[in-house]
Amino acid sequence: MDSLRYAILGPLRLVHVQGQPLRAAKPRQLLATLLLHPNRFVSTDLIADALWENSPPRSAVANIRTYVRALRGVLQEAGLPAPIDTSAAGYSIEVGVDELDASLFETLLAEGGHLRDAGDSRHAMQVLSRAYSLWRGRPLEGLPIPAAWEGSIARLEAQHRGLVDTLLDLRLEHGDASGAAVLLSARLTEDPYDEQLWRRLVDALLAAGRVGEARAAYGKAVQTLADELDIKPGPELEAAGARAENGRSANWPNPGIPSVRTAEPEAVQPGPMAAPELTDPQRPPSQLPLDLADFSGREEHLDQLRDLVCGRDPVRPPIAVISGAPGTGKTSLAVRLGHLVRDSFPDGQIYLDMHGATQPRDPAGALTDVLLSLNLPDFAIPADPERRSAMLRSELASRRVLIILDDVATAGQVTPLMPGTGASAVVVTSRNRLMDLAGADSLPLDTFDDGEAAELLELVAGAGRVDRTSTAAEEILTACGNLPLAIRIVGSRLAQRPDLSLRELARRLGDETSRLDELSIGELAVRTSADLSYDALSPEEARLYRLIGHFAVGVFSARALEAVASPASVRRSLDRLIEVNLVRISSVDHRGTARYRVHDLLRLHAIGVGDEEQKAQAVRDVETVLDAILNKIRRANAALNFEYFGVLEHYGPLDAPDPAPFTETDAIAWFDSERSTFVPSIRAAAQNGLHDYAWRIACAWAPYLDMRAGFDDWHGSHHQGLMSAVSCGDRRGEAIMHRNLGQLALYQDDWDTAWHHLEEAARVFGGIGDRLGTGVTAVGMGTWLRERGRRDDALVQYEAAIEAFLEAGNANGEALARTAAANMWLHRDDTDTAGRYLAQAFLLAVRRVDSHREAKVRRRIAALRVQQGRSEQAVRQLRRALEIFNGMGDDHCAAYTRSELGRALVARGEVAAARKMLLDAMDIGHRLGDRSVEGQAAQQLGQLYVSTGNLDSARRTLDRAARVWQQAGNDEQAAECRRELAAFDTGVAAG
Repeated sequence: MDSLRYAILGPLRLVHVQGQPLRAAKPRQLLATLLLHPNRFVSTDLIADALWENSPPRSAVANIRTYVRALRGVLQEAGLPAPIDTSAAGYSIEVGVDELDASLFETLLAEGGHLRDAGDSRHAMQVLSRAYSLWRGRPLEGLPIPAAWEGSIARLEAQHRGLVDTLLDLRLEHGDASGAAVLLSARLTEDPYDEQLWRRLVDALLAAGRVGEARAAYGKAVQTLADELDIKPGPELEAAGARAENGRSANWPNPGIPSVRTAEPEAVQPGPMAAPELTDPQRPPSQLPLDLADFSGREEHLDQLRDLVCGRDPVRPPIAVISGAPGTGKTSLAVRLGHLVRDSFPDGQIYLDMHGATQPRDPAGALTDVLLSLNLPDFAIPADPERRSAMLRSELASRRVLIILDDVATAGQVTPLMPGTGASAVVVTSRNRLMDLAGADSLPLDTFDDGEAAELLELVAGAGRVDRTSTAAEEILTACGNLPLAIRIVGSRLAQRPDLSLRELARRLGDETSRLDELSIGELAVRTSADLSYDALSPEEARLYRLIGHFAVGVFSARALEAVASPASVRRSLDRLIEVNLVRISSVDHRGTARYRVHDLLRLHAIGVGDEEQKAQAVRDVETVLDAILNKIRRANAALNFEYFGVLEHYGPLDAPDPAPFTETDAIAWFDSERSTFVPSIRAAAQNGLHDYAWRIACAWAPYLDMRAGFDDWHGSHHQGLMSAVSCGDRRGEAIMHRNLGQLALYQDDWDTAWHHLEEAARVFGGIGDRLGTGVTAVGMGTWLRERGRRDDALVQYEAAIEAFLEAGNANGEALARTAAANMWLHRDDTDTAGRYLAQAFLLAVRRVDSHREAKVRRRIAALRVQQGRSEQAVRQLRRALEIFNGMGDDHCAAYTRSELGRALVARGEVAAARKMLLDAMDIGHRLGDRSVEGQAAQQLGQLYVSTGNLDSARRTLDRAARVWQQAGNDEQAAECRRELAAFDTGVAAG
């Protein structure tokens, strides 16, 4: 490790440099920002966010240039190379893997993971110990941590937690009791309330022969749990204490003792996994459809487009609009261009079909797809479309990405997807010229010239099939009007029909009464071409085609169809359908997995073909596919490491034993990869009259939607699910859909909608005697009442929920309801009753090893400690809760925790740290569209500014809080903010 030059896993250090040559604050922040993104250009916007948070000066760009020059000089004086590169995309620092501790850390994690997978656990332990030794504290400790750093720092901290857990497992495996005890002690400094960690520390110390220390550890555990949580140790910890008292070691390492991975489920992080076995680096998107092998012509247009998109205009990014009538080859030209210029866009090529000619795609959904394609985590994408658009502009500013937006209806449909600066490029195809698309260069397409038309006919028809100099060929091309699609139709006919002569085809086309039938561009042409292809299919291929017509409302994967045939059979049939142009490849991901699409008109054609029995068989096949999707969702749910608070459509075990159970990581990866399948599947179920599957699939993927805050998919799937539950007369399904839609409306502060759905859910659940559903709905109604200021009514609902959960035997619901009720007792200043409720809730959570529920209870315990004047213990609880939420990627809960932690830090006098927490909570709440947390944090921050004498900031922030509370419909809090503003202004005037 002597080659290390930079260190960020702890305080920022320049290794092997005497003294500290880099003392100026802004250059240090700049260097840290670049080192968090080594060997990658960092945009000036991101650097400005890191240096000045949300208020960069007007001279920010010039200042950054000055800091870069200063940083280069400092590094050179220190004897370090200063490979800081500058480009239109921003700034980049070039460092080798062994020159930066974070890069070396991640490399060692990957190496250790591979060794462990290969069975060489002892060597893995040595390598991972080297990685552990690099960690000196929190990354960039001692520097103010801006929001721009938090994602990178959270990823490193999650990897470190996973490393500690893995090392502990390995030391247990190899009998290193003392080494395991060291790691366990370190973990307990971070979380002194984890009974499983205390129990394992006692057993490890016993195994190492340190009986006295084992007894002391048990005594400390008992005291900590009693002092902090007012609870007694659980049976497993008590048993460990008995072993320590008797001086008897457990059979250690004991297979019966859960490992860290069992006791505390592995956290899920966006980007690289939290476990030390790193995934391959995320590759840039490569979504271009396959290029046409027989593409021809358009050379002048290609040169013009290539010059445009590859030009480096310092003022604006290139935007090209390819417009023209149907059949002029707009899409083919855009795709050919994309393949020709791939090397000029190393950060990826994104392709989106905007469906302008059929059902124009919503820009908000398209923004989400582009951001996901750029490898942004789902939970980081703002709910507000305008903020999504701003995020996309920020991302594109530091990348070189080519975006092709195919079949656009209007300029307004794609304006939100345009970059604002940088070297990315956009190519748009449309039947309209889109003259109102700002900053775009227009490239209208007409028909081919005679030479291009003849060349295309020769290529499509096949070698030796067409003599372009013949009179018949000229007549055919004249009848086609040199329109590319018409030429392709007749050329394909010649290729498929070796018995069809040029003279005979020319004769048919020469008859004006039948020419439109031969060359029609619209639906009739598609039907005729599709019929010819369909007639050539084998029975197996035709059956799959009919299934796709009924099922493929959007893109689909081959895996989804494998429920009706073997994987090999499905792939053979798909290959044939692609060959005859009835199905096309939509995209291919970095693993080489294709996703397919069938044109809407071809889908309608597929629905209409076949006899009545074959059409009925297609619907039965759709049912088989939907059943497989539903059961796979159930299997994936079973692997998730938290219990969903809601009502699922399936209580009991899976219908059949699971031949290949998901791991948690695999389950989430499967949900992520197949996410685009579920909403179309629900629509397909409804369209085929399979309403029972529509609401059940909507319900089944609710835990994933809740975890990922997938509000758009939640809304779309559950509204269709509700209509389907009503259509099939399933009262329980109707109640579940209402409850889930009510919960979604609560998240979005849509109070009238939330109450309507929750009230309907309560009525139906009560009518069918579903106590679990009644309890879950009562919690939602309690939350509604609490947020509307009706706390006494809310407590009544929470108490009713506890009773319902006790009857239903649902410990997760009971823990949540007790936590919510405790909050109401805190509002009454009854800390004794609140404490009892919270102690019971905490025990339910930790003994069920539900870390998400545990974190939520910790938040309420912190509120109790604040009310008791024990602010230091409150801060500890909130920091642990925040760590859990961040580890799971739960930004929503983390935002509330930050707000509460900010308030607790104020009570301790830590003003700077409190201000940062509250600012972060405001920003995250605004991004997620949660006005409650945004208003709460803004109000607390305004009060903080008042206390520190920052009067202008106080006035602005309290005014913002009042407006946000008003938007959220919380008149009570809005009025309180206005009263604080009035009192504040009065005091200022008096002063």
